[in-house]
Amino acid sequence: MGSRSRGKLTKAEVESLLTRLGAEVTRPECWSCECVQGFLAQLELDATEDAQPLLAEHRVPPGGTHRCLGCEPCPPADLFAEYLMEKRKP
Repeated sequence: MGSRSRGKLTKAEVESLLTRLGAEVTRPECWSCECVQGFLAQLELDATEDAQPLLAEHRVPPGGTHRCLGCEPCPPADLFAEYLMEKRKP
């Protein structure tokens, strides 16, 4: 994932994460899965204001998500976990 500066995710960092996420999503219905939408929600919290529109394009309206489909493995969830672990590093 690489080292990122402390503070908010830049637009370029969000673009990179979205590219990686897009490569990990294997089924169209994954985009409305709680796994992917949870990751996008976290990125919204962590991103700068100018990166917000990039994330908004991928968000589904409230009530539009569905429970995890139970894919094993779940590559988007793995990417989310990797992101959270990287974020915790000092």
